[in-house]
Amino acid sequence: MAVGESSLTRVYGPLLTMTLDEILSSGLIQDNVYNMAKTLSWFRSGNRIKVLQGGERIRIPVMTGTNGTFKWYSGFDNLNITPQIGHTTAFFTYKQAAVGLAIDGLSLRQNMGPAQINDIMTEKVRQGELSLGDGIATAIFSDGTGSANKQMTGLAAAVDTTPTNTVYGGIDPADNTSWRNRAVESVGNAASNLVSNMRSVYNSCSKGSEGVSSSPDYIVTTQTIHEALEALIAPRVRYEQNPAGGADAGIDTLKFKGAEVTFDDFCTSGFMYMLNSAHIMMFVHGKANFAMTDEGFQKPIDQDALVANILFQGNIAVNNRRKLGVLGGIT
Repeated sequence: MAVGESSLTRVYGPLLTMTLDEILSSGLIQDNVYNMAKTLSWFRSGNRIKVLQGGERIRIPVMTGTNGTFKWYSGFDNLNITPQIGHTTAFFTYKQAAVGLAIDGLSLRQNMGPAQINDIMTEKVRQGELSLGDGIATAIFSDGTGSANKQMTGLAAAVDTTPTNTVYGGIDPADNTSWRNRAVESVGNAASNLVSNMRSVYNSCSKGSEGVSSSPDYIVTTQTIHEALEALIAPRVRYEQNPAGGADAGIDTLKFKGAEVTFDDFCTSGFMYMLNSAHIMMFVHGKANFAMTDEGFQKPIDQDALVANILFQGNIAVNNRRKLGVLGGIT
């Protein structure tokens, strides 16, 4: 036995590490975490989560203006070759999160054997999944200032109710009108004002010449606001049957101008977000996409236990804020 190496590390460390590695390699944790909340699941569907393998920051090309060289011409007319700028780059920092899996020595010695170890690990992983899912789902609706600015920069920053006030992705919207999302800061009473303001924000988000990708396709709010909207438009609402079918499997989805309207338990009270899947994504680092620390399970110097961490490194990023909208102050 190496100097300083305990029997706990030597006997159980490799078995725990191998067991956790098998669980992680199966993709089970990713499936469970991403399906834990509506909007987190929406990011995972439709290829909205992008896996990167390196880079100091997340770099997103952003168009800030049109090409002004178009002209009609005939014969030997001079063509317009004026250099065009009209684009820049948004930068987003990686945000890191981890959940620790700790198993005390007594539990390990009381559950010797691969089968028992697997049972312990399954329980610990489930606890870790719940913690990861809760933390990331909460961060999706944050402004990134939580945990001393270490939290993921979520929708409260990307789709701001005062879109001219705050630098986002390193670009100042006060100087770049194209880098401003659509917003109604204070809707007020839902019964009187919600539908008309939804229509206004949706139509503003849909301006442009991008075809089918021009309009929001996912609208998320709280359960209270969702139910208020449902009551307002129930007589003329259009529902879409879940393709899973079956007498007991039919989950109806509320639609507004073709966009799915749903509620998320993690959405901020009084808010509704209109998102466009072509213009908002979640980026994760391939080496920290719910990955175990390289060392696997290790024994702390002052504890009779083995500990490993599951890592997440990523952030939400936007390439066109004008295609996103928010309604705040809904009562």
